[in-house]
Amino acid sequence: MKTRILPVVLLAGLLAACGEDKTATSQPPATSANTAGTAAPALPADAPAVGTPIADVAKSAEGDKPKQDGEFTEIEWENLELPGQGLADIIKKYQPQIDAIPEGDPAEDAVLEKMQAELNSAPVNPELNGKKIKIPGFISPLEVDEAKGMVKEFLLVPYFGACIHVPPPPLNQTLLVKPQEGKSIGMERMYEPVWVFGTLSTDFAHTDLADAGYQINDAKVEIYQDDEGQQ
Repeated sequence: MKTRILPVVLLAGLLAACGEDKTATSQPPATSANTAGTAAPALPADAPAVGTPIADVAKSAEGDKPKQDGEFTEIEWENLELPGQGLADIIKKYQPQIDAIPEGDPAEDAVLEKMQAELNSAPVNPELNGKKIKIPGFISPLEVDEAKGMVKEFLLVPYFGACIHVPPPPLNQTLLVKPQEGKSIGMERMYEPVWVFGTLSTDFAHTDLADAGYQINDAKVEIYQDDEGQQ
């Protein structure tokens, strides 16, 4: 059935949005390592399965009111999307067209390209601009400080391995995060889910891994724990 094939086809199309050629190699600066343009690193044995959604790890806040953590409001990834314009909505919109096209027909590529363009321009939620938020996610590192052994800059994404081992999320599901000095995590733990705290901005950002629809500067980053303190 086409509906079973679509996710695989979609991933193949999304790979084109990952920016640099992952088979290429580049020489990193002396004080940092940039993951863009390098082959995908080997994963440790205890890393999550590639493509694991953060929803499978993080517990959603219960109740009708947003959960507060001091000055920060905990949000879910769905809050970053506008109603009817999220990833699932866009795929659902184009699914009937995909189903109506015979497999192998060139017209299928044209529909996928149109769908991809809509994913790449998925609108952000303007109501979140300037909000102090807390959100769980996975790290796709952009820059690390090898001397200190810390992640300096990264994309926060809703599934593990985005754009390094699997394609990137839509624009409104990608956050560029620049941690505060001393408020990031060690390189040895960058495969673990994290909490990111900070003021969210709806400023577009281009990186070598993917484009981001949101940014958090001066962020605090912690290894994920649930309400019971379990990692």
